[in-house]
Amino acid sequence: MSPAIRARLFLALKVLGTVALVAVLLTKLPLREVEAALSHPHWGWLVASLAAYGISAVLGAWQWALILRGVGIDAGWGEIARLYHIGLFFNNFLPANIGGDAWKILDLGARDGRRAGVLGATMLDRLIGLAALTVLALLAMGAAAVLHVPLPKVALALLPIGILLFAVLAALLSRRLGGLLIAIAQRVGLGRLAGPLTQFTDDLARVAPRVGWLNGIFGLSIGIQALRLLTHLLAAWGLGIAISGQAALQLTVLIPVLALSLTLPISINGIGLRESVSAGLLTWAGLVAPQAVAMELAAYLVQVAFSLVGGVFLWRHRRPRATRGS
Repeated sequence: MSPAIRARLFLALKVLGTVALVAVLLTKLPLREVEAALSHPHWGWLVASLAAYGISAVLGAWQWALILRGVGIDAGWGEIARLYHIGLFFNNFLPANIGGDAWKILDLGARDGRRAGVLGATMLDRLIGLAALTVLALLAMGAAAVLHVPLPKVALALLPIGILLFAVLAALLSRRLGGLLIAIAQRVGLGRLAGPLTQFTDDLARVAPRVGWLNGIFGLSIGIQALRLLTHLLAAWGLGIAISGQAALQLTVLIPVLALSLTLPISINGIGLRESVSAGLLTWAGLVAPQAVAMELAAYLVQVAFSLVGGVFLWRHRRPRATRGS
């Protein structure tokens, strides 16, 4: 099966998954109840939610820039910010979250001539973000245990997920693993990959000994993820949903569980999956199912609205059409 056919088949399966999830959701949750939860917005809180997400996006671009510089790729801040925001746009408007990362890797890698280095930096950026989100949730889960705040058993999955993420980060920064991958590639007849793999491991090896620098990047990522969690809480207030201190603590655990579930490639951009998981999971924070779905839908629309900035960047920097005869 050719890669093109495989990609189309995978997309078709995701479309079917999206349709099935939405259909099941509508049978359990009448649309009019979600519409009622969305019907009286408080625009000041929603604007604050947009601002919180926007600040997190600017800091996210800065984090990516720092990691790129750490592996020796010193592109200008304006170019990195532009590519980062275009990546956000593609993540929301292409039927796969990997689309934005692919654009950044191909565009910046082609200009710098070091696609393997950009790939490594982007993978490191993604993994650090997921690990920071998981650590925030685990800290909130510890606080909930001390305060006897109830949580669903599924939240315990955060512990093995956190261990796995840090194990993958350690492996990614390991020169020994890189050497093993190169040897395997050569043994199975993929020697042409030896060069890119060598560049990939050499670039990441630059940051592996810099423990203080990596801790600083992780601290920055904690702040970014905290702002993205705040985006959801502000969206709830923007819909007039009362969130108590206990509910906020519970949501600090449950929203990361929801976010991690959305990494499963079974629907287009999480549509249907987001709402289905929200309706069952976030009710632990005292929300009724229509409120939970409305809150996550509002937070998602805030992210989509901000990602249009990337669409503007893409439009303004589009390549001019070739003139006739050129």
